[in-house]
Amino acid sequence: MTEKRPKKRFFAKHAKSSAALISLGIHAVLVLVAVSFVAVTVIQKEEQKFEYKKVSRPKQNLKKLQVPVKVKKNKPKPKLRKRVVVKDVKRNTPEFKMPEITGVKGGMAGMGDGGGVESIGFSMPEIDFFGAKAKGESIVFVVHFGPATISAGGGGNGETRYTPFSRMTGLTIRNRLEDLVDGLPEYTLFNVIAYFAGDAWAMEPKMQLATSANKQKVKDWMEPVNPLEGDYQYCFAGKPPTVAAAYKNYPTKVDKLPFYATKWCYPYYVPSELEKKYAPDAPNGFMHWGRGVAWAILEQKPDTIFVLTTNYIDGWETGDSKKGNRTPAQPTKMANSLKKMCLDVYGPDKKKWPTINVVVLAKAGRDSTGANRVLNDEFGPIWKGFKSDGSVIDDIKKFMNKGEQELYRKYQSQYGNKEGN
Repeated sequence: MTEKRPKKRFFAKHAKSSAALISLGIHAVLVLVAVSFVAVTVIQKEEQKFEYKKVSRPKQNLKKLQVPVKVKKNKPKPKLRKRVVVKDVKRNTPEFKMPEITGVKGGMAGMGDGGGVESIGFSMPEIDFFGAKAKGESIVFVVHFGPATISAGGGGNGETRYTPFSRMTGLTIRNRLEDLVDGLPEYTLFNVIAYFAGDAWAMEPKMQLATSANKQKVKDWMEPVNPLEGDYQYCFAGKPPTVAAAYKNYPTKVDKLPFYATKWCYPYYVPSELEKKYAPDAPNGFMHWGRGVAWAILEQKPDTIFVLTTNYIDGWETGDSKKGNRTPAQPTKMANSLKKMCLDVYGPDKKKWPTINVVVLAKAGRDSTGANRVLNDEFGPIWKGFKSDGSVIDDIKKFMNKGEQELYRKYQSQYGNKEGN
């Protein structure tokens, strides 16, 4: 009888295989642990670095920001006013009212067809020339330098006498003219012409900008005129032949003149064809102050003219009043002649025509009634016809500074009694 052997369990039968599986399992666990450990150590964030790369993008035009803007228009516009005044001076140095600036209107735009300071945003300066007032940016002064401004009257033999005392009037006029020009704003233009009877001598053939150099030019030009001391008559007397030749060839400069004349001059007279055109029935044509005004209109074209004179003379006067054959002056005809001239030069718009302002000098020590009559009755059609201004110098001492007044009294004590002053 066969003995039955007990059955072996699974692991007993496969002892070697089980050991192998167990070893395999252990190794798998170890591998898994090892892998997990490495993964933890590897997952660490590195420091981030940024690199610049140029990227081309299309350019777009900027659009204007559409934002409504409210502008307040209730503010008053500032204005600028300049006034240059020749006035009674009471200091050692010449005194006059300097330009008064009260504001600036507009900006510095370019000059338009209208020209001048009004078109660039400034108001024109106001000028007070011995009481005659006018505004202008281009000014011509027509000034009497003849014997009536510096003479002492007739002597015993009927000849005109001249003394340092009588010449103080001419000196004062010249000094105040220098002061006035010196006070002009630099953006203005100016020129000066001296006259007497048949002579008219311009300082320059063209308008001068009111720079420091050109203001000094006026002083240099007038410095030798009618000195207080010396044996002579007046600045136009004894002129050399070169002056007569220069009249025929304007503008010709003459600089070799007597010691009592201007330092140089440009002699002028109205061309005969223009005299026939504008004053055909005037026997003597344009002369005296009229020649100076004609020169200003035809050659300079200013917007403002100032005339300083002692009397009225125009080209219609002929003959001799003492002999009773003198024809009277014709101020209305003269005014019409100047208007025709302005029509051709400035055009039909009368707002563009110049003002012709007149100052009449009364003889020192005499009543000013005669000067007022000359201003209103004879010059009236001129300055009123051009919507201008007029005045009378009734006492030249009012316009003297302290130094000039002292000199005036000095010469008055020496020569005044002889002259009846």
